[in-house]
Amino acid sequence: MKKSLSFHLLVFVSLIFTINSAYGATVFYAGEQFTPNGIEWCEENKPLYDILGDQFFEHHNHSIESRICANLIDDALWSYTGQDRTEKLIERSYYFSQLEISESKDEAMKGVLDTTPAEVPDRQEEEIIEEEFIEEKEVTAPIQENTEEGGGCLIATATFGSEMSAQVQMLREIRDSSILKTQTGALFMSGFNQIYYLFSPTIADWERQSPIFKEIVKITITPLLSSLTLLEHTNINSEETMLGFGIGLILLNLGFYFGIPVFALFAIKRNFHSS
Repeated sequence: MKKSLSFHLLVFVSLIFTINSAYGATVFYAGEQFTPNGIEWCEENKPLYDILGDQFFEHHNHSIESRICANLIDDALWSYTGQDRTEKLIERSYYFSQLEISESKDEAMKGVLDTTPAEVPDRQEEEIIEEEFIEEKEVTAPIQENTEEGGGCLIATATFGSEMSAQVQMLREIRDSSILKTQTGALFMSGFNQIYYLFSPTIADWERQSPIFKEIVKITITPLLSSLTLLEHTNINSEETMLGFGIGLILLNLGFYFGIPVFALFAIKRNFHSS
């Protein structure tokens, strides 16, 4: 009997440890709530969530970020447009995070595996309360411009000094008007964001600390920005068109960033040996 009790206690402690360690801090999620980057990540993944539905969670390996994001999108507060929108969504994400952690502990005790978002109690009653709050705030609050330092196109914003710069606005316009209009583009942006946010906050910080590094980054990304302007003059009206232009742009940039330097090195080496 003692052995059985000790065994079950050990299993319980292991499950709780697993739950807590599984929700470690990331660039999107820290302190059991979203970071500003997490809110931006959720905004950029909303089109993908709208397209994939429940498959959205499988696409993101059923991460806690994807489940919190889904509950945020379905929450009445998502449509709030006040200047403090990001802060309020971060606060709300903490509530959904606690629901996820609590539900995971209960499911671990019962031996249940449920990878869908935690059920929100009294969702209808909460939406009524939130809508009243939103209507009251929108009377006095202007529409929020996305000026969070941690969100958006981090590297381009740090490079060109402002989220309102022409280059950053161009990137947003291409993303929203071209890439996210198709499922292929939305899937690409989702995968790209997973990688981009791993290093972009660090690069942006280095740029703010070093003007020289900032200029190096500006020179480096200028060809990429130039190639993306092709999408401004292209009518992306099908998955095939998006896929074709996407592959073409990738090959174009691979040729510029890798093909030309390799060719130049071979040319220098050949000239050196012939002289």
